[in-house]
Amino acid sequence: MRKLCSLLLILTACLLAACGSSNQPPPTASSTTPPPESSPTAATSLKAVDWDNFSYTSSCYGNTQPFITHNGKAENKFIHFEIYQPVSYGDLTGDGQPEAAVRYSCTGADFGGVHILVYSGTASHPVLLGELPLSDKTEPEGKWSVEKVSIANRIIQLSGSGYSATAPHCCPDLHIAAAYRWDGKQFVSTQFKTTPLSTP
Repeated sequence: MRKLCSLLLILTACLLAACGSSNQPPPTASSTTPPPESSPTAATSLKAVDWDNFSYTSSCYGNTQPFITHNGKAENKFIHFEIYQPVSYGDLTGDGQPEAAVRYSCTGADFGGVHILVYSGTASHPVLLGELPLSDKTEPEGKWSVEKVSIANRIIQLSGSGYSATAPHCCPDLHIAAAYRWDGKQFVSTQFKTTPLSTP
């Protein structure tokens, strides 16, 4: 009898051991191989930035504080700052990532025209690359408003309306076309052309 009981106990122990091991699935490739690293997504691009709700740096009219826009507008000490859509994108630096060209205006005692802030970097770390049009001797003095922007072949092209030396502030009398390239340190003018606007 003791032998029978011992035999039954041994059989029961073997069955339990077999059942326990059967509940453990064999390792698979998915459980033993670490997951692949996530690849960069479009969320890292500047196209993911909400440019209407962003902090801008501009020294227009002697401003020293950032313009923190809400729905595309901000104000610092009676200086009005406004963003214009759409924002234009394209590779200007040759790194394969798009830069962003954001049109904006700054209005204090008078309207300063529509200019461009060009950003490089990523959505989490945008970097101001430069401001256009250039304000130097390569271009005639006078305020003009950029109305169209295009980026292709690492060149940014701007067009809009401006004023000759004798034009009143109410009435721009010039069509202006300008183009620039990034030389690794700054923007360089490659074209600046003015054409009289036809009068009705």
